[in-house]
Amino acid sequence: MTAKSTKGTLRLESEIEKHRDENNWKKVLELADQLRTKPQRPQSDPAGLETLTNFLIGESKLEQYLEENPPTEQNVGKARNNLSDAKRYLLAAMSGQSSRLGILQETYLLLGKLHFAMGFHEEALNNLQSAGLDALAEKALAHRSLNIVAESFAIRALCLEKVPIPSTSKTKIVEREEQIMRCLETAGDLALLYLQEKDRLHGQSTLSIVSSVSGSTSPMPSADDSRVGPILETALQRAPILHIKNGKLNRAIVQYRNILSSVETSTTQSLRLVCNYNIV
Repeated sequence: MTAKSTKGTLRLESEIEKHRDENNWKKVLELADQLRTKPQRPQSDPAGLETLTNFLIGESKLEQYLEENPPTEQNVGKARNNLSDAKRYLLAAMSGQSSRLGILQETYLLLGKLHFAMGFHEEALNNLQSAGLDALAEKALAHRSLNIVAESFAIRALCLEKVPIPSTSKTKIVEREEQIMRCLETAGDLALLYLQEKDRLHGQSTLSIVSSVSGSTSPMPSADDSRVGPILETALQRAPILHIKNGKLNRAIVQYRNILSSVETSTTQSLRLVCNYNIV
């Protein structure tokens, strides 16, 4: 995600990436404003920097808003009134430069998240389709990108639950249910990978890897360990619950075990209560 830049601009972009990884959106906004107002030199890329800045501002405004106002049905009206500025910046980032900068797909994914928060489920699904979401799951992704893609699979599943099936065929209904499950499971797998990567990058005690030989575990996390956010928490919880409702208890148990043996965070501490309630 780098325009043709001077050394000073490259340092600024590197700092921005660090704060994106940490979800420090206030700082990203501050640095994006510096990037926009930084004096240009002949060898710089003004159009590319403008596109990148629009992307960063749009992303930060979206994420800051959703941190305070989770994307729930109760908040749809509020989101429609308050996310227009974020949407404007993200749309402005979809210029001819965005593909060259490698931010076009993430821009589509963030627009999908924005439209999901606003309750525009079909539009969100179209955004995710335009991003080529399925192919992204097979790629090696940067830390922040991994989070965006994981959330996008969860959003697709949640949108598919809301959008009516254009047929009453039992086959189509089963296909839709299977598609929802695949998306939730992929979102869960990527969420766990994201948390493992977060632990590696930041040295936080977010992991609790269970040793199959000794049965020992790593230390419990600190009190300030980060959550994965409400969208991914929903995906992690919903997939095994749907398996239980469909009579697939074994698959639900396997899913719960994968979650609880792979990561120990404030997210999975709450999941333990869900596990106990549904399995016992």
